[in-house]
Amino acid sequence: MNNLDVTNGKGTREYSLYQVIRRTESPRTKHNQSTEGLREEHIGQNNIINKMLTYKLYLCVLILGCAGSINGKVCNDCVAFTSCPSAAELAVNHRDATTKTKFIESFCGYEYDQLKRIPKVCCSDFNVASRTGEAGTDVTGTANPHPNMKLLPDICGDIDGNRIIGGRVAKIHEFPWMALISYNTREGLQFLCGGSIINSRYILTAGHCVAGSQKIAGVRIGEFDIRYKTDCQGEEPNFVCESHLQDIRVEKVILHESYTGLPAPSNDIALLRLSKPINLSYKNALPICLPVTEDLQNVELGGRVGTVAGWGLTETEKYSPVLLKVNVSIRTGEECTHYYNRSPGTKENDRTTNYLCAGEYLKDSCNGDSGGPLMLEGEYKGINRNIQYGIVSHGPKQCGSDFPGVYTAVTKYIGWILDNIRE
Repeated sequence: MNNLDVTNGKGTREYSLYQVIRRTESPRTKHNQSTEGLREEHIGQNNIINKMLTYKLYLCVLILGCAGSINGKVCNDCVAFTSCPSAAELAVNHRDATTKTKFIESFCGYEYDQLKRIPKVCCSDFNVASRTGEAGTDVTGTANPHPNMKLLPDICGDIDGNRIIGGRVAKIHEFPWMALISYNTREGLQFLCGGSIINSRYILTAGHCVAGSQKIAGVRIGEFDIRYKTDCQGEEPNFVCESHLQDIRVEKVILHESYTGLPAPSNDIALLRLSKPINLSYKNALPICLPVTEDLQNVELGGRVGTVAGWGLTETEKYSPVLLKVNVSIRTGEECTHYYNRSPGTKENDRTTNYLCAGEYLKDSCNGDSGGPLMLEGEYKGINRNIQYGIVSHGPKQCGSDFPGVYTAVTKYIGWILDNIRE
């Protein structure tokens, strides 16, 4: 596990993945010895493919003629252009005079990787607003005027065309925005909460994941099976391996100023600012989209089916080493109020105003993935993508009961998120 002795422990009984998921061995686990040679072979092939992609991107920039300057502009998000999805997409697909000018204007230096000199750019220069002249404009919704919209990525929430429909074990690369938060505990370093990537510097998670006494050690990006440094899945011709784990320290914890604690937290939301940018050039690291447009915020969620993913407890009361997923039915606001409002008839004291409720009998959550995303598909910038509508918060003491689980409603906190991120 990337030289980290990480074990999963049973922390406070909070809220996580779903008991309906039965622990299932993947083909790689079941036939570990027989696939070892194939695994090493495919690791080598994947490395070659990644190098070829980087080389192709590098050639694109050279063709654009924008890597000749020694000096560059100064900015807070100066990264290799291969780590900035919007810049990389432009370099490959839009090699015109406008793109050349954009790269020249945003150039901020070089990064050296195995004697290769890779141009660096100010990543925030490559948002949609800077290309269209309209901040946050979306072809499927009204523009969000917040100045920090430029910090949210254009490329997000990719839907894997080869995903496993109805599967219990997720597919490698199916949810590349999943993050694991590690903590320093008496038992050593442990993963006790989850989160989601919203841009290269920020993880969105639950407030109760950062409000306790346990000290956050860092965030792991790109994990699938915590037992292995290299994860493999499937059979030929669809055998896939992934080895790019990123362990990054947390620079700043941002807890909602009106957070109230367990067992029934309110304003259960927090941001983690990382000490360095996530390398988003790998297939297992990509931000999820947020419901930032008016159309996405006005979607009626009651009755729709969302997806939750994570490494939480299964019905055997053990953590799953492999990333799991489950579909959950979202309840209406009236149903959520019926289950969780402790002051019926008093809207001013209705704790469910900023909640989403989801789940049903045998589809409930357990410890291990508090802070993880509740996702639904939606159209954003003209493309069908994964949108994060909820953050796993809390629920009934008995997993899988008739009570639905509780999620922080992300639509209620878009302004707070934008107010608290920076370059």
